[in-house]
Amino acid sequence: MSDKLFADIEPFSETPLENPRIEEIEVDSLVQNGMDTGEEPYAEPLTPQEIRWFYKDQVDKRWVEFCGYDSLRIENAWRNKSEKERNANEIDNDCERVVVKGGMYDVTLDDMKCVSIFWAGEECEIMRGTWYYEASGIPLELEHSRVIEEAHLRLFEKRNNSTAGSTPEQASPSHSYRVLHTERFPEFHVDWHAINDVALYSEYTTSKLMRSVTSRLGFSKTSGYQLRRGYKVNALMTDKPNDIDHLVFVVHGIGQKRDTQKIIRNTALFRDCVDWCRKEYFSSTAHRVEFFPVEWRSSLKLDGDIVDAITPYSVLSIRHLLNSSAMDILYYTSPLYGGEVRAGLQRELNRLYCKFINRHPDWKGKVSVLAHSLGCVIVYDIVTGWMGPDTRPPSPTTQEIAADGLQFTIENMFCLGSPLSVFLALRTRTPSNRVDVMPPGLCRRFYNIFHWSDPVAYRMEPLLVRGYRKIDPVRILPYGGVDGQQIEAPPVTLGNGESPMPTSDNDERETESPTETPNRSVERGWSFWGLVRAGWNTREVDTTDVNPIGPDEELEQRLDYVLRAGGMGRNYLYTVRAHTAYWNNYDVAYFVLTRLFPNLET
Repeated sequence: MSDKLFADIEPFSETPLENPRIEEIEVDSLVQNGMDTGEEPYAEPLTPQEIRWFYKDQVDKRWVEFCGYDSLRIENAWRNKSEKERNANEIDNDCERVVVKGGMYDVTLDDMKCVSIFWAGEECEIMRGTWYYEASGIPLELEHSRVIEEAHLRLFEKRNNSTAGSTPEQASPSHSYRVLHTERFPEFHVDWHAINDVALYSEYTTSKLMRSVTSRLGFSKTSGYQLRRGYKVNALMTDKPNDIDHLVFVVHGIGQKRDTQKIIRNTALFRDCVDWCRKEYFSSTAHRVEFFPVEWRSSLKLDGDIVDAITPYSVLSIRHLLNSSAMDILYYTSPLYGGEVRAGLQRELNRLYCKFINRHPDWKGKVSVLAHSLGCVIVYDIVTGWMGPDTRPPSPTTQEIAADGLQFTIENMFCLGSPLSVFLALRTRTPSNRVDVMPPGLCRRFYNIFHWSDPVAYRMEPLLVRGYRKIDPVRILPYGGVDGQQIEAPPVTLGNGESPMPTSDNDERETESPTETPNRSVERGWSFWGLVRAGWNTREVDTTDVNPIGPDEELEQRLDYVLRAGGMGRNYLYTVRAHTAYWNNYDVAYFVLTRLFPNLET
């Protein structure tokens, strides 16, 4: 193992005394550390409050501490399990489980895992933290901590002849240079300079000659990593999550067949963004929202892999990519498989909801749906009861199930990068000019969120009232509710009190390709990117019609909400990425959070 093990940990450094005499250092160390004949310090086993349990974040791959309530309960289960094993003199086969993270996960001590309760496929490692790098707070690995802790207790055990005035270890290190004890590991070693001065030294940071010289002189190296015993904050039973106010089911679109864990990772990303916004701007709120990933694709058999069988071997990789992504659109529009897709998603939504209610029978919260891409279309059809041109006879697994509908009412439906309006427009030749996109009895609020550069997303409002094609969608403000730059108060349009997308953005200028000729008068022929760039720079606005919406045509609630491009600009690369860039977008997270709990901003 190389220095990468310690790359994220700040070493402490000490400047040795000029011409020190070893005898003086030893005497000073004894007095400084309270180890004189009058008062000898000692160490006692760590209490459950001083120990903290951690889980490994699956996105950032870093150790995150459990809240105090969870940590104390895990530690209690750990000690009970260890006691049983000692008494029975054998391994305890009983599965120790502790429900953590507000009822969303189970901790299993047998395999040291934290496993999701409501959906399959999400698990992470857990660790018992006793020793830490002082500067960073990163816990040492369990086995290393165990050896260090045992050595520490042996070295500073409480003597039977100790005086009544003896005291346990103090918090502040003394930084002496006398080595009382050393524990060696393959990649590093740990030196005890005093009861409150323990340091870790990498075996790769200094030369063998330097280590030899300092060892013969009785000194430790002058740089290392100061260690801390016990977590920086004691665990308390009062440190626990609030009760859940709102459930949000997160529904994926196409491409899930190729990677069934993608929706779990994307949900985790979005959950982290929402949690950050809540802690940063609404830290005093008691509201709590939980996001449930809804993976509906893997349970569907559909064509029985016929499409894979008829796929030519040429360009196989790109063929597999298309089969596992774009084929979902064809499956859903197929008269054979559309009903099966709807039934599969509906089953999973109802399963998650019923399992949650069974564990929380007195729950009175609300439920919303956040869907992406094709998932928006499927959820909409389930909620509204649209059956489609299914040519197969009804069966217990498709139409009968769909007729039962969802077992909950949707408070808000958030659509990200949605093509729903295209599907609705193609289902009838003469769409009504006053269509309710979502009946209020089925869903209270509908939000169509998209980025200008998203090639899959379409607007909803012009489908209902054609005049809205000349009115910009509502602009989603930066997270926190204010722009990074000084801006004027947003104008009020159509009585909705929210700001429209500006006609032009100076920070969103198009990035030109270096291979294109500067002569714009030369006809270069048809180009996909030319169409995309033309869409960026051309805004269809009829200046002769000041108010394209009549008083009786104005929508009661705005539906279309557009994101700012930010510093990314409107370039080709971002056009490709825009359709999947919603999950880690803090503007979206802040917008969703403040719509789930409208009283936050008031």
